[in-house]
Amino acid sequence: MIRLFTSTNYFKPEEIIIDNESFFDNIDIDALSQKSIDVMEQIDKAKLLDLNTGKIETPFGIAGVTDLSTGCKTVINTIYIYENPNAFPTVKAINATECGSNALEVLFDVLESNNINLSIVLEHEDDLYKCKEREYLVNNSHRINQLAFYWACADRRD
Repeated sequence: MIRLFTSTNYFKPEEIIIDNESFFDNIDIDALSQKSIDVMEQIDKAKLLDLNTGKIETPFGIAGVTDLSTGCKTVINTIYIYENPNAFPTVKAINATECGSNALEVLFDVLESNNINLSIVLEHEDDLYKCKEREYLVNNSHRINQLAFYWACADRRD
C-alpha cells in the first residue's frame, strides 16, 4: 500500500525530504545501485556512461547526473534512503510534489516492489489519473484504488 499525504504539515522537518534537488546533491554518485541506474533510464531515458564522473547520455546529449529531472532524482533519493537506512533514521516521508505522472508511477512501483516504508507527500492533482490502480492510503484515513479520487476524498485538515 502506498501512503500518501496532501501536505508536508503531517511531518516534522527532520522526518521529510522536502527539497529533492538539494538532497540529491548529497548522494555519493559512484555508490548508486543498479536500481537507481535503471530508474534513470526508465524515467529520463538516460544511460549512465561513467559512474565515477556521473556522465550520462540523454536524448538531448551528454550531461551529468545533476541534470536529471527532479522526478528522477526523487525516485533515486527514495532508493538511496532505502538502501542506506542507518544514514537516514528519522526520514519517514519524501515530497514527490514535483514529480510528473511518469516518475510517480516508477516511484510507486519501487515502493511496492521493495516494500519500502516511506510515505509520499503530493500537494497537486495534475496527471494523477495516469497512475495505475493500486491500494493507496490518503492522510491515514481514506483508502482508494485510483488517484483520480485522490483530491475528492482527501482530508484537508492540515
